[in-house]
Amino acid sequence: MGREVGADGLELVLMPSVYKLGFAKVKELSQKYGLPIVNVHQPPWYVLFTGRGGINKFLKIVEYFGAQNVVMHLATARRRSLSDFWSWIKTRERETGLNIAFENAAPRFLERWPRYAGVPEALENFIESQKVNLTLDVAKAVLTGTDPYQFFQKHTEQIKVLHFHGFNQGNFHIGFRGHNFDWSGFMSFVKKFNFDGAVTLEIFPFHKWLYFRRPPHDQLAQAKEVIKESFELLKRV
Repeated sequence: MGREVGADGLELVLMPSVYKLGFAKVKELSQKYGLPIVNVHQPPWYVLFTGRGGINKFLKIVEYFGAQNVVMHLATARRRSLSDFWSWIKTRERETGLNIAFENAAPRFLERWPRYAGVPEALENFIESQKVNLTLDVAKAVLTGTDPYQFFQKHTEQIKVLHFHGFNQGNFHIGFRGHNFDWSGFMSFVKKFNFDGAVTLEIFPFHKWLYFRRPPHDQLAQAKEVIKESFELLKRV
């Protein structure tokens, strides 16, 4: 699907279906279709807590695939903003040469704590004090009242990954038609900064966030059309 829509790389979300297929097979397919894995995204079941052991495990997976970034949800770290955990993160980045890019949160469910993950002013204070690398989820930023243009301009150096996806009536990760936001305008803005990070079209078919197996062929065909339509919008910039 990625090759058909014109993607030049992939973000691998560590779903059960990925573990079932096996990393060796995933790597083989990535090489076969010329779609390098650029980011590795934490598994969905780490939503409650992600410790040092989990992050070290993800770093090894990133190294195996030859990727550059670990995408972590800032809320799942469950650490206070002044914890020594954050200095440990920077040490691990220096040791591995990889980026641990923490994603901003939306004010919903398990992402309500720690507060600094999704409250604009608190998030700014946290970033200023800890200098962590970031994944900017644009839709989540808009939902919290953050101006994504200003946020991107201010933190360009620390943003390693951008997540683009629509949002509508509680459904995350849908096509761009599901979100009243000027995606092409934002992409044009990003390009002015010669951004060399990864831009992920984070659209999950069928509004699911957890996949145990490959969806049926007809559903994949429908999902491909949604993804292709959104991808074409960005390519026109």
